Amino acid sequence: MGKLFKDLFYSRGYYVKGYDVVGERRDVDSVSGFDVIFVCTPMDSLKESVEHLKGEANPDSLLVDISSVKKISVPIFASSGFDFLSIHPMFGGDSEIALSNIIVVHESGREEERIILDEFKKSGAVISRLDVEEHDRKMAEIQGVAHFLLVSMADFLRYDREELKYASPIFTVLYKLASRIINQNWEMYYRIQKNAEYIRQRFLERALEIHERMKDRESFRRIFDDLRGIYTDYESSTIILEAYKATKRGESIEELRGLIRSIDSLLLRLIERRVEAAKEIARIKAKKDEPIEIKDVEEEKIRDVISRTNLNPIRIKEIFENVMALTKEEEYRVAGIEKTVAVLGPQGSFSDEMALKLVGSRTPLRYCATTDEIIKLVENGEVDFGIVPIENSVNGTVLPVLDALMSHDVEVFGEAKLEVNHCLVAKRKIELRKIKTIYSHPQAVAQCMGFINNYLPNASIRYTSSTSDAAKMIDDYSAAIMSENAARFYRLHVLRRGIQDLKGRNITRFYLIRRRTGRREGKITSLFFGVEDRPGALKDVLEVFYRKGFNLRKLESRPAGTGLGDYVFFVEVEAALSDEDLEDLKGVTSFYKVVGVFDEVKSLKVYS
Repeated sequence: MGKLFKDLFYSRGYYVKGYDVVGERRDVDSVSGFDVIFVCTPMDSLKESVEHLKGEANPDSLLVDISSVKKISVPIFASSGFDFLSIHPMFGGDSEIALSNIIVVHESGREEERIILDEFKKSGAVISRLDVEEHDRKMAEIQGVAHFLLVSMADFLRYDREELKYASPIFTVLYKLASRIINQNWEMYYRIQKNAEYIRQRFLERALEIHERMKDRESFRRIFDDLRGIYTDYESSTIILEAYKATKRGESIEELRGLIRSIDSLLLRLIERRVEAAKEIARIKAKKDEPIEIKDVEEEKIRDVISRTNLNPIRIKEIFENVMALTKEEEYRVAGIEKTVAVLGPQGSFSDEMALKLVGSRTPLRYCATTDEIIKLVENGEVDFGIVPIENSVNGTVLPVLDALMSHDVEVFGEAKLEVNHCLVAKRKIELRKIKTIYSHPQAVAQCMGFINNYLPNASIRYTSSTSDAAKMIDDYSAAIMSENAARFYRLHVLRRGIQDLKGRNITRFYLIRRRTGRREGKITSLFFGVEDRPGALKDVLEVFYRKGFNLRKLESRPAGTGLGDYVFFVEVEAALSDEDLEDLKGVTSFYKVVGVFDEVKSLKVYS
């Protein structure tokens, strides 16, 4: 179990080391520098281990008890002088934590406990709480009876291993589980059985009653009739029974081929189950207006999978990426989504606000870290549309977007505008004079300096890289500058609205992009062109637009990247350029590239 917890928290980015009391497998010589210590020792060594920690660990360290019998372990930890979290992980050290039960028996109220339990929840564990007495009573029923059955079966069949040749799936599964129990620490199971003596006796008495009732046909039928109303959860039980085949050993080539066929069939059933679970998630996300695709989560899952195998990591990554792609297709289908949209994150950003106005929901959105990532996803066909900021009325052209449009094969098919309104937000309603620190992106701070100087002259300013960072950093005596949309998303209190200096004049214009189709639908043409390095070359191009009466609403020069002094030009022409117009342009340029022909759009259709 120690290795399981070590690997889990290490994969989450925590500083984690192993320390054996006996000193055989130590990553460190002392535990004195650690905030949390998981005590993963046999029950018989528990008291000795805790005594050892009294002389080694910091007095303010939090101990974590994972023992099975709490009436034994909790008093030991309670008398240790340490704060402790007592949990019972209902799984083995070689198990997957997802969907496993973790029972919390005792908490000290420490922040570290919240972090630990949150990490368990993120891993998919099911957290429940019981007191010591109730825990041990339920474990006597759940563990005591189950283990007793398996040990009894193993003892009864000790001389009948030949029977496995004729075994049914149910028998084989029970046999495998019995083998697992018998080959683990007997002392742990002895403690569990001591705790279950009374329950075990009751079980035996009841079993004898059932034994007698089964002698009569009508009585046998009533047993099944009575129990059918209780035991209704048999869905997908075939998967459990078929899974035992994957544990068998083949000797002949025919048996080995049969094993592979069985495993392939099992893989197919499991993929179907994965897709069904994902479809339910999609329905929930659609109701909550959350995005289906979260790249960071997917990448973390793949890293976790790769870390648990010695197989070729590149191939494993490809396999799971394909499984995830299949799953997402079904998720989007069940949510009624035909098109996906890449947008600059995080959630709560102004790009997110623009996307919500166009799409109406976060469910089809995929959040990206950079505009270049958005454009690449569109170009590669991983998403259908992209929304990228091209210009702000205060800060000018978004140059990285301009450069990316030049180097990638996508087209602009629409534009949309968003008025930028900044709000001062906080965790609670607080007087402005009590605010000590302001967190926000440098650009947002610059656009609100008039308000800051007038109303918050004594507050210090801390710059953040994103809206989400600002939301995470504020405390009870600080505030952040962000949009009202972001404030709602992060559940923050809006202290002041519209604090930007240029009210009604801070507009961001966005391009809507897709893979190149060649269609020209709109009244605005955006394009790049280059000219020869000679006097009047640019004038000749502008002359073409002048003769045709086309107004240029935008003209920018950008380094061509081919040498010092080489430039390309970007223009937006208030006209849909025809083939004849482009032919005239060809005669006075060294090259041109039409980025798109478009109009302003008010909505983007992504649902079926």
